[in-house]
Amino acid sequence: MRGIAALLVCLYHFIYSTVNYVTEQIVLDIAYYGQFGITIFFVISGVVIPLSLLRAGYTIKKWPRFLMKRIIRIEPPYLVALALSVTLILLRKQIIKEDVTEISFTQVVVHIGYLVPFFLDKFKWLNEVFWTLAIEFQYYLLISFLILLVIKGKIMGRMLFYISLLGLPFYFLDMNFFPPYAAIFLMGICWSFYYVGKINIIEFLVVLFVSFFVVYFKFSQLDAFLALFAVIFIHFFNTYSNKILNFFGNISYSLYLIHPLIGGSIINVLSHSFFQSWQKPLVISLGLAVTILSSYIMYRFVEKPTQLLSKRIMY
Repeated sequence: MRGIAALLVCLYHFIYSTVNYVTEQIVLDIAYYGQFGITIFFVISGVVIPLSLLRAGYTIKKWPRFLMKRIIRIEPPYLVALALSVTLILLRKQIIKEDVTEISFTQVVVHIGYLVPFFLDKFKWLNEVFWTLAIEFQYYLLISFLILLVIKGKIMGRMLFYISLLGLPFYFLDMNFFPPYAAIFLMGICWSFYYVGKINIIEFLVVLFVSFFVVYFKFSQLDAFLALFAVIFIHFFNTYSNKILNFFGNISYSLYLIHPLIGGSIINVLSHSFFQSWQKPLVISLGLAVTILSSYIMYRFVEKPTQLLSKRIMY
């Protein structure tokens, strides 16, 4: 599912990032829905993080190890993508003489800590997908404390947990931060609780559908039904395996991070020379192919080693 979500987002950015390159309305309409791959990512994170904490017998004393595991897992590929973003911006400025935003040392430091949302009046994200990593990191921090209410196994603790995540979208509206997306994550979280036996089927379904309606009214019908579909798919096909999809699942994080930088740049450059109708699919396919190859290299030499290192940190 990670691989599918990453490819959906790639489709959206490849079609829409080069303005007025693809003009066929049916293609634009199909690619438009690719951006909703983000919803699938958030549901998956809602599943896997609580699942790992519950299985590990997580306590507050293990918080430093949890944070270290997360940082080692996500930060190195992110830093590579950040360095690539800075390099491409500087190249555009020097070679193409594009009028780009000045990059400061402070801006890069703020990126490293996912702190750009706190300084949007001064800085902007250097890569259009980085904003979701800030949302994810805020989620890691919040869930690492809130899940203690569930681990104790008391109904009142779980109710407080649910109310907190369901109430956040109504009281904190800034879309640059985690709270507005809390109900999307909760749809995956409640399944993880059910899967490990923390809650029964009735409680799971009640929380799932309350979360569904919050997402429905705070976001869109499509977000709500896509998130619900993701949970249903995870429930019935959580042991499903396919070599091709597993490959894209493995490289999905790297693919997600660098596709606007690699594929987006290739498509943008070639769009000035290859603009015939029959050439456009070839240009986009080339951008995707090079992106997949680059993502595999990044996964093989950056992401996989740090992934193994993260697994060595035991709770």
